[in-house]
Amino acid sequence: MKENKQKETTDDQIVSTTSEITIQIAEEFIAERKITIIDPLSDFGFKRLMATERNKDILIGFLNTFISNDAGIIVDVTFLPTSQIGVTPDEKRVRFDLYCKTAGNDHIIIEMQRGRQAYYANRIRAYTSRAITNSVKRGDSVYKTVPRVYSVNLMDYNMAEFQGRDRFFWTVYQKDNDNQIFSKGIVLYFIEFRKFAAQLEMLDMTDVQNRWLYMFTHVMTIKEREMPDQNSIFRRFYEECRITNLTDMEKQEYVKSVLEYEDVQEMMMCERDIARKEGREEGRADEKRQLARNMLEKGIDPALVAEITGLTVDEISLLTVNG
Repeated sequence: MKENKQKETTDDQIVSTTSEITIQIAEEFIAERKITIIDPLSDFGFKRLMATERNKDILIGFLNTFISNDAGIIVDVTFLPTSQIGVTPDEKRVRFDLYCKTAGNDHIIIEMQRGRQAYYANRIRAYTSRAITNSVKRGDSVYKTVPRVYSVNLMDYNMAEFQGRDRFFWTVYQKDNDNQIFSKGIVLYFIEFRKFAAQLEMLDMTDVQNRWLYMFTHVMTIKEREMPDQNSIFRRFYEECRITNLTDMEKQEYVKSVLEYEDVQEMMMCERDIARKEGREEGRADEKRQLARNMLEKGIDPALVAEITGLTVDEISLLTVNG
């Protein structure tokens, strides 16, 4: 009984705050959920794997797999500030998940998008435009040095723009009326993890692109004996996801990241439930109004119609007036 009470207290502590995660709370959370591998799709997991100097080799390996056909082989990247202010105070500040440039001054934006977002395509257009304008310096009279911008978007949901199509890795170019590439100055890439997972059994897992996506989506369930040798980039990926390789502070940050995401998901589910409920109620109200109209057309007394349908007398009167 005492153990259950202590567990309830711990759960209350975890749920009640995500801004003050102590190492004790973090360790209890990790132990309770039996976490041995962190989620690379979480905000913390993604940034640990892809946005740190120590794991730059993982980032470069990923980029060379997916964008080298356009960007060429990348040998090194420099991380850039992720928060970008506008030229004027009125311009919106943008914040990238990861922003870097290559040795050839090509700029790369990587976004991890777990929740569905309205107008996401417009957001990416704005982000790539900001990356270009911020790189053009005052006094530049020739636009020869304008960098190319590659936007890599990791999507943990299916985009409406690609609905009904099985492909899970998309490359979007600027093209002309003859479907010829006009410019590779801006190239957008979209990876839809859920479509990948849905087709997993039919895919060739010797393909390096598929192996990267498998690591992102299944590293938490992979057995260590299934991992390749120590020299593989995928082994490095796996090792960096081990919870035992995190410092106490990193464990706190990871738990905070997970809880914040779960809080957002719970709020979104509540909103969807409310919307569905309101939709059902509105549907029932429509049925009542249509029933009332049919009864009124048959000459049934409005008071009796109100009694049978549950509509008010005033609502019945409106139906009589509006037909």
